[in-house]
Amino acid sequence: MESSANFVNESRSFLAAIADFFRDYTIADRIDFLDNWVNPISVDEALIQKNEPAALFNFYEQLLKLLNGAETVFKGSKQDLVFFEAIQMDVTELKKEMVLIQYQAKHLLKNEMTKPRQAFVAIFFFYDAAHYQLNYKDWLQAALAGNTDEDWNEYTYPVYQNTKKMLEACWLIHERVISKNSNRSIDYHYDLAVFENTSPLCLTEMLEANPFGVVESFFNLDDLAGHKTYLKNWYKAALGKEDSVRNAADYFFVYNQFTQLLYAGYLIATRKLFYDINGNTLTTLLSSNKANRITDGHYHAGQYEINTLPVRYVNNPYRFIELFFVPEKIKRLRLGLLEWLYAAFSTQNSIKLMDKEFLFEQYETLLMLTEAFFLIITQPFSPALLTIPGE
Repeated sequence: MESSANFVNESRSFLAAIADFFRDYTIADRIDFLDNWVNPISVDEALIQKNEPAALFNFYEQLLKLLNGAETVFKGSKQDLVFFEAIQMDVTELKKEMVLIQYQAKHLLKNEMTKPRQAFVAIFFFYDAAHYQLNYKDWLQAALAGNTDEDWNEYTYPVYQNTKKMLEACWLIHERVISKNSNRSIDYHYDLAVFENTSPLCLTEMLEANPFGVVESFFNLDDLAGHKTYLKNWYKAALGKEDSVRNAADYFFVYNQFTQLLYAGYLIATRKLFYDINGNTLTTLLSSNKANRITDGHYHAGQYEINTLPVRYVNNPYRFIELFFVPEKIKRLRLGLLEWLYAAFSTQNSIKLMDKEFLFEQYETLLMLTEAFFLIITQPFSPALLTIPGE
C-alpha cells in the first residue's frame, strides 16, 4: 500500500476529511444518522433518536467537506493515479476484506467496491457538488425547523441514495488507506468466530456437534409447504407499509430458526458433513403430514414441489450448500433477514425502496436453501456428491 506522502495535496486533504468524518463513528453509525436526519419516516419510530441541532450542523459541515474533497479528487484536472491505485482491490482481496471489516456495502456495486473511483464517477455523473449542497442545505433547514419533508420527488431520492454510496465508498477508503484494517492478515479458521460474533444465537453443544440436528428440528416444526408459505407471507408483509404482522412472535421465531439454519449450514459446508438418512423417522413423519395436509385442504400438492432450486442441484443439493455457505453470502442474507424483520413489524417501514433485484434474489435464495435442506434429510445421496467439481 502506498504511503499517503506519495499522494497529491488534494488527495491528502480528502483523506483528512474522511478521517475526521469517521473519527468516532463507524459507517453504520453514519448511515443511521443520515437516515434519521433525512428520512425518519422510514425508520421504526421506537428506534428513532432525535438528532440534536449541534450534531446535525456538525454532520452537515463534515458531509460538505467529503463532497467537495471527492469532487476535487475524482473530477478535478489533477488526476492522482497513485491514490486511485492505493484505494482499489481485486475480487480476492475484497472477499477477505468483507470478513475483516465486518460490513457489507449495500449501496455499492461490486466494481465500485473493488474500485471506489467508479462509485464517485456514478455520484457525479448527473449532478455536481453544487446540486448536492443545495439539497443538503434544504434538508438541514427542514430538520432544524422540525419540518422534515415526507414528499420525495424525482430529485431527492437519487441524492439520498448517492450520498449513502459516497459514505460507503469513503468508508472503504478509510479502511484501506487510513486505518489499514483491510490489510490485516487473517486466519480463515477465524471465519466461524466472525459468524458467531454477528449472531445473537448460539447452538447448543450437542447441536454444534451435529448441525444436521438443526435441520431436523427446522422440519419438525413445519414441513416444506409450511416454511414456503411463511416465507411468502413474510416477504409480502415486509413489502407492505400500511400494515404490520399481527402474529409478530411467530415471525420472530421463524427469523431465529433461519438464522440458526444459516449457522448450521455454514458448519455443514466447512466441515463437509454428510447426512446419514438411515434410521431417520423424520422422512416418514413428513410424508404422512404431507398426505394429511393435502387431504384436509391445508396445502395443495404444488406447494410441496421442488420448483425453485435449479435442476442441476436437485440431484446434488450438497453442491448448492457448498457454493452458498461462504461468509460474505451468509452475512448479506442475514442483514437482509433483519431488514425483513423490522419492515414486517413496522407500519412506518417497508423494503420497497431497496433494490428490487436483491429483494427477490433474497426471497429466492431462502426458498432454494429450504428446498436443498429438505432434499438432504428426506432422500439418500452419495457422499461422492460432496467432492463433485464446480461448474
